[in-house]
Amino acid sequence: MHEELFILRPNDSKWTFDPQDLPKTFILHDHHGGYDKNFKNNFLYEKLNNQQHTIITHQIYDKRVHENYPNLCIKFSAELQSQMNFCWFTNYTIHPTRDYNNFVCSFNGANHVGRQLLVSALNKFGYFKNDYCSKNFTNTGDEVDGHIQAYVKNTEFYNKFFDLTDKFSQHIYSFGNVSYEYLDNIRTFEKQLAQSFLHIVSETMADSYHPFVTEKFLYSVITKGLFLAYAQPDWHAHLEKYYGFRLYTNLFDYRFDSITNPVERLVELMTMIGKFSKLTTDEWHDLYLLEQENVEFNYNHYFSKNYLKSLKQFDNTDNI
Repeated sequence: MHEELFILRPNDSKWTFDPQDLPKTFILHDHHGGYDKNFKNNFLYEKLNNQQHTIITHQIYDKRVHENYPNLCIKFSAELQSQMNFCWFTNYTIHPTRDYNNFVCSFNGANHVGRQLLVSALNKFGYFKNDYCSKNFTNTGDEVDGHIQAYVKNTEFYNKFFDLTDKFSQHIYSFGNVSYEYLDNIRTFEKQLAQSFLHIVSETMADSYHPFVTEKFLYSVITKGLFLAYAQPDWHAHLEKYYGFRLYTNLFDYRFDSITNPVERLVELMTMIGKFSKLTTDEWHDLYLLEQENVEFNYNHYFSKNYLKSLKQFDNTDNI
């Protein structure tokens, strides 16, 4: 679908093309730098706001995004989202059985602000175990401190929940994941996923303010595990409403999901899951059974492509 259209893949730092050269209708791929708290995007504002284009996207956008760009006709395509992010695991039909001996796993690739914050918090809380969590980048404690200062005033309070040491920040912890090699990665991650009570999904651009859904949570869905995402505000509600996946409300308090500030949201997520961290492996298994119906539903929802039926209700929608 849409193979005849030009695909624009901007990143968050380099705009090297002339917008005058763009066709009137094209596909906009990836996060293009995320959205601020007013639902504005630098790429759309700087490059396209004075243009008239029809943009096909693989993400469903809030009406406030559309209202910010009245000259642009932004259309969602369910098939495009399936092609971009959801089609990679359809042949992954055999997964390891659950065998708990670890609390949290989390896989962190590109060096986004949100990932620097996430791994720093995971390590401070004692949840970052080298065999189960990856950090495929280096940074500094000062960088993390700067990110915290950018979002909250009470830094003396919030800094206590992050590891700001260079000893951790400047070290890479990796077990072989490769960008965009999704099927290879699930085979790399399946052991960590099967042995961990909870997968903290490290979503792309977690410091953005508009939900951006990628394939990352599916690592848990297809291995029948539990997940929570450090993502944008209302990401979980968005996943449930538009994609049709179920949340694990028998176990988790999702109030953190609506917190707009990325630092406050992350600290609330970390403290919320803390009550599970000291339980025994047998107790983790018992809690997992409380969500098994929803785990099975999500597994079948993906492999049956019922998620695509859910998304197609919003095909060609330009005002959610």
